[in-house]
Amino acid sequence: MKKIIFNNIEKNLQNSGYTKNKSGFFESGNSGYWSNLDKDENFKFIELLHKFTPLEAVRKFIPNQENQIFSEKREAALELLDITNESICIDYGCMWGVMSVGMAKRGGIVIAIDQTEESLEFLNARKKYEKLNSLFIVQDDIRKVNLKEISDFAVVNGVLEWVPEFGDVELKKFFGKKMNRDYPTSNPKDVQIDFLKRVKNNLKDGGKLLISIENRFDYTQFIGKKDPHVDLLFTSFLPRFLSNAISKLILKRPYRNYIYSFKGLKNLILEAGYKKVDLYMVFPHYHMPELILPYNSGINMYKKYYSLRGVSFKRKIVWTIEYVLMKYLRGKFFSSSIIAIATK
Repeated sequence: MKKIIFNNIEKNLQNSGYTKNKSGFFESGNSGYWSNLDKDENFKFIELLHKFTPLEAVRKFIPNQENQIFSEKREAALELLDITNESICIDYGCMWGVMSVGMAKRGGIVIAIDQTEESLEFLNARKKYEKLNSLFIVQDDIRKVNLKEISDFAVVNGVLEWVPEFGDVELKKFFGKKMNRDYPTSNPKDVQIDFLKRVKNNLKDGGKLLISIENRFDYTQFIGKKDPHVDLLFTSFLPRFLSNAISKLILKRPYRNYIYSFKGLKNLILEAGYKKVDLYMVFPHYHMPELILPYNSGINMYKKYYSLRGVSFKRKIVWTIEYVLMKYLRGKFFSSSIIAIATK
């Protein structure tokens, strides 16, 4: 049965205009770049993949990223999806592929999509090394993917806030740096809704979308942590017009990386046409979840998931604030991150 599904996916990709390159993954012809590494670094990193295993290459070149790429803890949100051996899953903005690999290891047939060819070269090397034969790798702008009603599941993990950010992003040169950039006149929220509609069109009826994203009103944003996408204070939760003015003043570009409250994210997804949305609180962050609790009924299950031994005084203060806020004040509105499961 899987062989038939594989053949159908490959035929669908080819009929949608993708061509298979010599590395074995599918290309769209739409260029783009988003990476934690700048282009020169990525070139050197890919060169290492010709000599070492993917894990060895990471340890030699970007050891600080090992957990982000290989830790199974990062896949925890996938336990909210009922992935079976015949499930077709699309990972939008897969980057180095941690969620794609997680879905493949759970038996899913995965279409991993990213615009950055260098990231896909790494994922392709990992696919071959770990013999992840149910993984299809696709290079494309995720805002343009048109694979109508092909998937049972869609994953948008740490990606929705970047959808309105057009043009190449070399994160080290972008994060907190002054940069004049050209943008369309469309509102970032409208761009995100259009993207979510396209994701919905690529889902089968009854298919599910998983979104992981920071909470706009994450309690740490009120006690000095900077906006995780632009490195500015308060821009995540201030009214958009103020965040926009601050960003233009300091960074010389508009504020585009919209994140949402629990209610705001649910409304956004419903506006895109999904029929049902279930929300979850995530602690300490969706990058490395320790606790995933239902938003409506789960705050009573909040518990201490960390040890204060050997951590900095600042970290002790932050965790103590979180514990009091969640355990005693039931401040779920201020949870750090959000996972949403939406049904078409």
